[in-house]
Amino acid sequence: MKQRWGWTALIAALVILGLVGAREYSLRREAELRTENQYQRAFQEVVYHVDCLAEELAKASVAGSYPMVQKAFADAWRHTESARAGLGQLPIGTVELSTTEDFLSQVASFTYTLSQRGVSGGAMSDKEWTILRDLREQASFAARELTRLGDSIASGRLRWIDVQRDSMAASAMRPDSGTTQSVPSNQVTKGLKMLEDGMTRFPTPDFEGVIPPPRRKLPDIPGPEISEDDAVRIAMEFLGFSLQEGAKGEVIARISSEPESYRVEITPARGRSPAAWADISVRGGKVLWTFRDTPVGAETITPDMAVNVAREFLASHGFENMRLISRRDYQGVAAIGFAYEQDGVVIYPDYVVVRVSLAGGDIDGFEGTNYQIFHRARPLEAPVISEAEAREGLNPRLEVTDSRLAVILDDFYQEKLVYEFRCTLDKDTYLVYINAETGEEEEVKKAEIRGLELV
Repeated sequence: MKQRWGWTALIAALVILGLVGAREYSLRREAELRTENQYQRAFQEVVYHVDCLAEELAKASVAGSYPMVQKAFADAWRHTESARAGLGQLPIGTVELSTTEDFLSQVASFTYTLSQRGVSGGAMSDKEWTILRDLREQASFAARELTRLGDSIASGRLRWIDVQRDSMAASAMRPDSGTTQSVPSNQVTKGLKMLEDGMTRFPTPDFEGVIPPPRRKLPDIPGPEISEDDAVRIAMEFLGFSLQEGAKGEVIARISSEPESYRVEITPARGRSPAAWADISVRGGKVLWTFRDTPVGAETITPDMAVNVAREFLASHGFENMRLISRRDYQGVAAIGFAYEQDGVVIYPDYVVVRVSLAGGDIDGFEGTNYQIFHRARPLEAPVISEAEAREGLNPRLEVTDSRLAVILDDFYQEKLVYEFRCTLDKDTYLVYINAETGEEEEVKKAEIRGLELV
């Protein structure tokens, strides 16, 4: 009898294990299918937008009126940006596509520049026409290659999930010893490499004098290079930790993004304040970012009180003439933005965010990268046009509720003096920036951040 029960229990256990295994296999297959579908959609978006890009560049070549040319360039720019976004969603870390990516970047700059020139810019010059012809040929080639690869993928012979696995395998094959190993490859990556190889065979157009230079490198933070010990000391002083009280700090990473920084981790004495992290610039030793692992609790201070806490924090750390710009309250934290003010002009590049916990008023985090990079005393010139003249450039349907002078950055890190108008349309609030020299509309933003103040 006991033996019979033993066999019954064993059989039941095997059945249960089989069912569990089958369920796990089914879930894994479902997850792979969802991932494959996401990659398929992203790639199809790339194919579609590159094909449309080639078509719009052809339209710009054929159109006889500049307004039609301008529309084709504007549409081409939108398709280029969409193609770049779709490309960024694909698991192609093992494939070098620098020429293809550079091509898309160049097309984006070229089409955007010509689309924004206006009718007064006149017809295209011979140089611009030559550039357009070269870019059109490259776009047509890229569209054909991507369509061919898409047909192979759609036929079921190729899968993006295999590309993802190869990419992960390639990452795992990077030994610390510095020896090299072959990178896994498949038909998808081979197809992309053929695209890249073909793109390198086209001559590089001469954009000198036609489009602005590529977005320049961020300015360096001035000062000598500091050591890791210096970075730990600066981080602990900024965050109010003390070695004498048992706190310990160490550099856990060196962040290579601009500007290069040390990532410092600070562990307080047991039972004291929570752990914290900070990024300290390698050059100059400036505090770029901090975060404190503050527990979420019941709110004990109001958002307005949090603004005062943030002001006091900035003042105690040497940030002067900072003007309140925005406040966003979420998940027990108030993220409060400030910008430097010089002679009554708000300098948006010199921007910081202070995060204050509403459960006690502690400083939860700080973001000051922009301020540390761009802050300086500027020789501000008087506006060329008056505020009244600038208002003429606004949509007449907008109701202006406030205005002020400000400095903003364009896409190429160039500073521009503008009039900032706070406007309403229906129930929404917008910020419209009018160039204080030319009267052109530079930017429009929807003020979606709750608590946004213009004072």
